[in-house]
Amino acid sequence: MPEIRATPEKWSLGDLLAMQALQPLIPHYVPWTAWSMRPAALASVVNDVVLRHRRTVVELGAGSSTMVLARAVELTGGRLVAIEHDPGFATALNRQLRSAGLHERAVVRHVPLTALSAEAPQTGSRRAAEHWYDREALHHATPDGIDLLLVDGPPAGDLGDVLVREPAVRVLRNKLAASFSVYLDDAEREPERETLAMWESQLGIPFTIVERISLGMGSTDGGFAPTL
Repeated sequence: MPEIRATPEKWSLGDLLAMQALQPLIPHYVPWTAWSMRPAALASVVNDVVLRHRRTVVELGAGSSTMVLARAVELTGGRLVAIEHDPGFATALNRQLRSAGLHERAVVRHVPLTALSAEAPQTGSRRAAEHWYDREALHHATPDGIDLLLVDGPPAGDLGDVLVREPAVRVLRNKLAASFSVYLDDAEREPERETLAMWESQLGIPFTIVERISLGMGSTDGGFAPTL
């Protein structure tokens, strides 16, 4: 018998309102999947890009959010680099960016997942990530001076108690600008909550979890502009 997985409702009325607000930034159909960011969470990140005039944005885990963020950085004269472990999906998204005339503002770079050395911290009952983006390839794929980092990858939903996304700040912290924001999607999950606590210690800034949109955020500027 095929496996049947119960999936809880992910979108709320706030997400539908956010989707309407984001509509001017969506050039054409983009592939929304069960792994896509909630529109209300994505709109909160767009708020930061526009209000704080972010110009060097890096996204770990590409998807529908990439197309919206590409339009957002077009408004600020900035650039988006999205990292994707699936080469076919990366190619498809780059094709869409070119079709929408956004290829000079945004690019999706394929960085494979590889075995991670055992240097990661382990806390409580959580296990350190065993696979993550290839660090050398990621270093060459990402720019210096990142003023907004959005972490929505690698995929973590089926890995239980593993701190899948914890390496992001440890690996990229030296590429962050003097003023920056860091976002973590799926912050309703316990491993992501523990990841945010570890990032607080690593970066020395407080992080906030907005439970209604499952988003974690920390900023050197303080403050946060979440959507409904």
